[in-house]
Amino acid sequence: MGKKCVYREVGLKQPELFCRNHYQQTYKCNHCHPKGGDKIIVSKVPTSPIFPHSYFSSSVLAKIIVDKYGMAVPLNRQKMFFKHLGLPMDTNKMSRAIIKLSEQLEFVYNELTKILLKNPVIHMDETPFQVLEEKNRSKSYFWVMRSTEEFSNQQIAVFSYSSNRKQENISELVGDYTGAIMCDGYNAYSSEMYPQITFGSCLVHIRRHFTDITKSLQQGKESSALKAVKLLMRIFEKEKNFEYQSATEKAQKRKLYLKECIDKFYNFLETIINPSGKLKRAVEHAQKFRSRLEQIYEIGELPLSNNAAEQVIRLSTLIRKNSLFAKSTAGARASAIFYSLVQTAKLNKLDIFKYFNYIFSLLEKRENVKVEAYLPWNPEVKKICAK
Repeated sequence: MGKKCVYREVGLKQPELFCRNHYQQTYKCNHCHPKGGDKIIVSKVPTSPIFPHSYFSSSVLAKIIVDKYGMAVPLNRQKMFFKHLGLPMDTNKMSRAIIKLSEQLEFVYNELTKILLKNPVIHMDETPFQVLEEKNRSKSYFWVMRSTEEFSNQQIAVFSYSSNRKQENISELVGDYTGAIMCDGYNAYSSEMYPQITFGSCLVHIRRHFTDITKSLQQGKESSALKAVKLLMRIFEKEKNFEYQSATEKAQKRKLYLKECIDKFYNFLETIINPSGKLKRAVEHAQKFRSRLEQIYEIGELPLSNNAAEQVIRLSTLIRKNSLFAKSTAGARASAIFYSLVQTAKLNKLDIFKYFNYIFSLLEKRENVKVEAYLPWNPEVKKICAK
C-alpha cells in the first residue's frame, strides 16, 4: 500500500576523538651494494605537528580557537569538554598553544592590517580589557579597526591590544593613513592632532543621547528629545531608500536629500530654549560634531554610523564577561590576533572551524607558503571553508 513520512526530527552525533598515525617509510637498494654497506633512505614526512611532541593536531587547535574566540567558551570549560571526550587537557598548555599560534600567524594579521589601511574610509573604536600583568589592571584596551560595509576592497576587522587609551595609539595603528575614520566622540580622535585624517561622526551616538532621555519619559508624552529622535530617524530612513552606483553618486544624493533633514534637525535644536541636564548635554554633543557629520556630503564611503565596528566588538565583550581577564600581555596580543582572524573570516562568510583547520594544516607543512594562501577571500580558502 506504500508509506509516507509522518514527521522529521534532528538527531545529534556526539563528537568523538580518533587517532591518526603518521608513518615514515625506510628504503634500501637491493642492487647498489650486493656485498653489504647498504645505503638507507628515509622518506620525507608529509606533515608534522605544529608543536613537536604534542597531540595538538590542526583540528584540535581549531576547536580550541573557535570555541574561545568564536563561541566565548573559556579554556577551563573546554578542558571539561575534552576530558569528557577522553582527552586530558591542561588550560596552561592550551594558553601557551594559543600564544605560540598567534606568533606564527602574525604575518597574516599584519597583511590584513596593511590591506585594511588601503581603504579610503575605515571604522575605529575601542573597548576596555583587563590584563593582570599590567600595573593599571582596569585601564587596558582593545582598539578595533574595520572596513566599511560598502565600497571596501575587502571585509576586514583588526583588533590591537594597548595598555592604555592614549591618543598616541591612533598614530601607532594607522601610521601615515590619510583617509577618513568613522568614530565616536572620544576626544583622542582629534583633527588638530591628526590633520591629515578626516574624522566622521556617528549619527547613532548623537541620537543615543536623546534616546536615553526618552526612555525615562512617560509613554505618549511629547518632548524636545523625542522630536529630535524623530528628526534623526528621518535621516536614516531617507538614506535607506537611496539608489546609487558609486560613492560619488551617494555623496551627491546626500547633499540633495539628506542635507535638508540634517539642517532641519539642527534648526530645531536652536529653538530649544535654555536646555538643562541631559538635554543640554545631548544638544551640545550634537552641535559639537556637526561639521564632522557633514563630511558625508563630500565622502560617499563615509557611513552614517559606527555600528559596523561595534558589531565586531560585541563578541569580545561577551568573551570578556566569560573569561574576565588575560593573565599576560602576550595572551592579550594573541587574543587581538585571533579576534581579528575570527571576525574577518566571519565577515567573509567562512565556516571558522574549517578556516582554522585549513590554515593550521598549512602551518604543519613547514613550507614557505605565501601569505595570500591564508587570506579569507583566497579562492582556494573560499572553496574549502565556505559555510
